[in-house]
Amino acid sequence: MPSTSIPSIEQIGLNNFYQFNIQTTGLNKYFYLSDYSLYNNSIKFNSSYLCSKYPFINSVVISSIDNSKKIIDYSSIIIGNDDNITGDIHANFPLFFEKKNKIHVPSKVEYALRRFVPKSLLRQVHPNFEVAIELCLLFTTQLTSTYFEIQEDSNSEGWKALKAEYLRDLLSIDPLTYKNIRTALEFNLKNGPIIHCDYLSEQGTKSFHYRLGANYIRKGIVTYELKTPEAQRLLNKRLLKSYGKAMENPICKNLTEFYSSITLPTISQITTEAKRLIKLEYHTKKGKRLTFLNKHKRSYFRNPEALSFVEDGIKIFQYLTDNGLMIPTQGSDESGGRVVDSFTLMPSWIRRLIKVDGVHHMECDYSCFHPNIAQSLYGGSQEYLTHDKIAQVSGVNTDLVKVEHLSFFNKTVWQMRQSPLFEYYNQHEPSMIANIIEEKNESKLKHKVTSRKMFEKEVSIMTDVITKLNKEHIYVGYVYDALFCHPANAERIKEVMDEVALKHGVKTTAKLKKAKKHNPIMEKIMEKEFDFNSLIKSSVQIEKSEDNLPIIKSDDLRIDAGAVNSIDWVKQEILELIQKGIILEFKDAIVDFGDGSELKEKVLWFEEINNPRGKYITHRFVFGL
Repeated sequence: MPSTSIPSIEQIGLNNFYQFNIQTTGLNKYFYLSDYSLYNNSIKFNSSYLCSKYPFINSVVISSIDNSKKIIDYSSIIIGNDDNITGDIHANFPLFFEKKNKIHVPSKVEYALRRFVPKSLLRQVHPNFEVAIELCLLFTTQLTSTYFEIQEDSNSEGWKALKAEYLRDLLSIDPLTYKNIRTALEFNLKNGPIIHCDYLSEQGTKSFHYRLGANYIRKGIVTYELKTPEAQRLLNKRLLKSYGKAMENPICKNLTEFYSSITLPTISQITTEAKRLIKLEYHTKKGKRLTFLNKHKRSYFRNPEALSFVEDGIKIFQYLTDNGLMIPTQGSDESGGRVVDSFTLMPSWIRRLIKVDGVHHMECDYSCFHPNIAQSLYGGSQEYLTHDKIAQVSGVNTDLVKVEHLSFFNKTVWQMRQSPLFEYYNQHEPSMIANIIEEKNESKLKHKVTSRKMFEKEVSIMTDVITKLNKEHIYVGYVYDALFCHPANAERIKEVMDEVALKHGVKTTAKLKKAKKHNPIMEKIMEKEFDFNSLIKSSVQIEKSEDNLPIIKSDDLRIDAGAVNSIDWVKQEILELIQKGIILEFKDAIVDFGDGSELKEKVLWFEEINNPRGKYITHRFVFGL
């Protein structure tokens, strides 16, 4: 299938622009364990939790986005994005245009404006009725992202801060245009106003907050193409300004260079990958289990808040890419200047399908980044913290440690005290936690001061990393504390990330993760729907030593396909052992698929103490062959 074409500079009407190529990221960081013991050429891992949910990725093809549908219903989306999204930033404008004047607006708003809002109010917006309508629609584009926020957080009421300066610039027909638009949109219709404003502000800390009215907040998003020259001019002016700001930010500028090398998956590929993940019982970084809605209502599911629906992820993907990639945008001071683009807002399980220059990408992300930043900023005594070390010491499940670390330092003091992590930090880092609490209590920004400072440190480190790489003509994808790239550049990127973090006084290291290659065993297992927790067949002879460790007899070794697994942290540990010079002998084996078909492989047996059932990892998976 041919790649989605990118319009020329003349076609999009933006002079002196670089020309880019479209295409999407994958950054899921699942489980890495550190303690192990080696016996009789087998590996025993000591951990409190074992999980095998990281999938193989096969046959990613180039995307051809279908824009024939004008309306996409986003009204019921629970955002499947398991990247820690910065809530105050939402890219609203696309970088690459198939239709340069296309915008997304809340459903039913245009109809209400044309039929029910008094024309006298619209004339105050602009003498021309059509221009007035489109200016009002431009205003509402700023609130489309709240669809996702409301469904992501059941306590959210859909409020979003919009600075007067920003609105005045966006709708710059006249200095009072945005206020006249607000008045028209606030007119109390039969079913309530189109928007609400809280009219509460505090200089330097809070702008007016806006939200859609009850009759529009969950009704979907409509694709609308601007027709009036006045509205088109304002949109293009904003795009130019957004692009200019992007060029001033090292991370954003790097991304515009990087975009030309990437390729998006098709919807078919995304659906296939979703089915694969569901069979693996995949959970997002926030602990939500991936599943299909299958045309059911959300109320059909017992606990929909604990689920991430495939259909939602696909809708978000379409929203972020259906008219091209969004211009990368630097966040506010509250977000520490984190950059947001189509990839950071995209569900990571979809983002993982990206190709760079036609090959599966590699990812490099910092290990336990924010806890180690906290150590640096607030006088911690430990270095090179990992989620697994904290889990082992605290007794808290590794999965829960990871989820809690997404928000622990951002919480109010009383919320921190209720966290499963508080006892660990209070016991092992009493000075650090006391410093954080003191700052939260005394700062004008209250509890938000901690996340702001940590985001600033994160952005500073990532900016220096990317700047250094760009000087070497290496351009990378960005997702907060992680980068993704062509495999040829992976090792150099890890080196630079390690160097820069240390220079900033943050004691952590970057780790590489490779996108999965074609693996016939895993594909066969997926086709046959084997239970990944199944035991090794009784025909496999495994003896135990006095220490209850396994001694494998390799003669005529036959294993059930259900015993073959692909756990990233095990792979990482094995590679590290090999790098240390430890010789591990992979045994010849025959993998039995139970349907008369067999496959010869080389395998290594491993065991996890709290889950002593045997598992095999293949030579093909470890070395990517």
